[in-house]
Amino acid sequence: GPRSCEGLLPARCAPGRDRAARHWWNRRALRRVSLAMVGQTSKVAIQALLFAFGSVCYALLGILSQLSKSEDGSYAYSLPTVVLTAEAVKLALSWVQLAGEKGSPLAAWRAVMYSPISKWLAFAVPSVLYSVNNNLDMLNNQHMDPATEQVLVQCKIITTGIVWWLVFREPLGIRKWAGLLLLFLGAVLASMPSEAMLSGTRQMHINFTGMCLVVIYVWVSASAGVYNEWLYKFVGKEESFHMCNIRLYTIGVLFNLGAHLASERGAGRVLSESIAPSNFFAGYNVYVWGLVATYSLMGLLLAAVMKWFDNIVKLFISGASMYVSAVMSWLIFGYAPTFHFAAALVLMSLAMLLYNWDKIVKSTAKKAA
Repeated sequence: GPRSCEGLLPARCAPGRDRAARHWWNRRALRRVSLAMVGQTSKVAIQALLFAFGSVCYALLGILSQLSKSEDGSYAYSLPTVVLTAEAVKLALSWVQLAGEKGSPLAAWRAVMYSPISKWLAFAVPSVLYSVNNNLDMLNNQHMDPATEQVLVQCKIITTGIVWWLVFREPLGIRKWAGLLLLFLGAVLASMPSEAMLSGTRQMHINFTGMCLVVIYVWVSASAGVYNEWLYKFVGKEESFHMCNIRLYTIGVLFNLGAHLASERGAGRVLSESIAPSNFFAGYNVYVWGLVATYSLMGLLLAAVMKWFDNIVKLFISGASMYVSAVMSWLIFGYAPTFHFAAALVLMSLAMLLYNWDKIVKSTAKKAA
């Protein structure tokens, strides 16, 4: 491109050469700035799309569970088959990604086959816990409305904080303990019976069995999350992320297959009948397939969130899903929020901000830099 005449002999410098050079460099700088602005705008658009999609996916789990029920309020299909099918989809995707990482499917197969049995056993614990939790997620919806469940399962922050403190012996501090206390108060409010704020609407509800299931859910979730993080940081630290996922999903498929076969045996069916497609997918409707798709997409979603965001955004997605679930429950099922539910929503939102305030400040400072 044009060069400046600065430093050249006057006889060799054509008139207007400096002005042309400055004009060329200005246009080039403007083009770079424009491209940077377009790139930043595209990144913000992708982030906003992922945030909205994530919030809807979290809320859809409860909504689709309710819609998939029979008229008598029971599930006409086998719950473990839903989780099994979703785990199988994620397993297939992980194999594809590992093959791409290793260079060929054969190299990926060899890497998995030569993986130590001790690591498979180590990953069996969180895999089983996650499978139990996914089944509980659907079972919860037989004993409460989707919005109430979405609020109450946020209590996993309380149990995760306690398990984290017990395992890693890291002090939580006064602010985090205050956040956990607010979360607990919010959960108590959400579970208390109250009249709907709008007349002519269905009342949000939860029974004693539902409360017990939520307690089990949040403790299993906390144990799985903390153990899994320990695994990825120490046991699988030097390994491929996709290799670790293959272990998780393979064991998840086997566990849910065993759970399905056990339930079928209790119903008097033999093995050949239990795994026959006509029985395996018995009772499936469009909403059940929606559940399978949502569970499958959650894995891809979390991977995309980790690529485009940071850990703190997962918190805001989970928090936003409470509001999305409340709106969808009202529009689809007619469950209008109660006063206690609205107060619990505010309390738990504030508690989540308070508990994670240091991460929020750190994330904001990092982006500003």
